[in-house]
Amino acid sequence: MPMETVKGLVISERNAGENDKFISILTEDFGTLDVIVKGANKITGKNHAAAQLFSYSTLCLDVRKDKYYLNSSEIIYDFFNLRLDIKKLALACYICDVTRYAILSGSSQHDNNIMRLVLNCLYMLDTDKRSCDFIKSVFELRFTSDIGYIPQLIGCLNCFTYSAPEMYFLIDKAYVLCSEHFYRKGFEKNYYNVKINPDELAALQFICLSDFEKIFNFRLSPRAQETIGNISEKYIVTRLMHKFKTLEYYYSVL
Repeated sequence: MPMETVKGLVISERNAGENDKFISILTEDFGTLDVIVKGANKITGKNHAAAQLFSYSTLCLDVRKDKYYLNSSEIIYDFFNLRLDIKKLALACYICDVTRYAILSGSSQHDNNIMRLVLNCLYMLDTDKRSCDFIKSVFELRFTSDIGYIPQLIGCLNCFTYSAPEMYFLIDKAYVLCSEHFYRKGFEKNYYNVKINPDELAALQFICLSDFEKIFNFRLSPRAQETIGNISEKYIVTRLMHKFKTLEYYYSVL
């Protein structure tokens, strides 16, 4: 019987009968995988802990007729604190929901950037390293960039300026214009055209373009956080063309 050993993060779970579970895991090399876990709902089951939502483990999988069954597991990190705060829990569920929707089974993870991003966001939440609003914005912008929807953020698409006091990020078009070219082309400020200043443009550039190790290493003023959060949420929903119920739930618990 063929077997695979992977490191996987549980991003969704559902019961299958009284004792068993279906889990979806995010892996470094195989995208998302759906795995059957026998006895997962038994407290004494050997894989009970590894089959819980947000558990990150080394998993040994049996492969039978193109289906995966969890044979054995070893917990790496369980993100237990996410379950103790309703706001953190809601945001973590949203992050996992987006990931499960966008990342296909068997897909390459762009040098494991998606796996690293999700794990780092959950870790930041679990350990209170940064605020929920900040983590959400970084996740939404970096996730869409890493799956191929990186916006043009070098500067104005027409004149390349990046220091004009007033610029606009056109969410549906994924580029920036200075105010002069924005109005010259007949655009108007609306839901998808968001006014930004040079500091906010720099924050967008930092999140989307900087080395992965640095994407959490900056601060936002309350005003900038509001602007970046507005852009990041609209951008990911527009690019994925999907409304997430977990996002609605996140706002319901705020």
